[in-house]
Amino acid sequence: MSFEDEYRALMAKPIDEIKEDIFFRYDNFRDEPWYEDVQMYRAVGVCVPAAEHALQVRKVLKILGYATHTTVRDGTTYVVPGEVRQAQQEPKAKNRHDRER
Repeated sequence: MSFEDEYRALMAKPIDEIKEDIFFRYDNFRDEPWYEDVQMYRAVGVCVPAAEHALQVRKVLKILGYATHTTVRDGTTYVVPGEVRQAQQEPKAKNRHDRER
């Protein structure tokens, strides 16, 4: 299997099934239109890819060992570090007995 075949097979997988591959280098993707976004993420830890490229950028970053998620602010898509956080839960209301202690 050639590198190109392996690369296409990885990019066809859902992001949850992709594992880090220490043999892939970021410059293997230099011919892709989103390559500069991968370089930007590696340099500063955040990038702003075109919305249609965000998933590909995240997949490549996952292959390279980075945990990322996307967020949209004011219509702009950002790829940022870390996994998606769970929504915060409301703090439990304290009852009278807790306050007296």
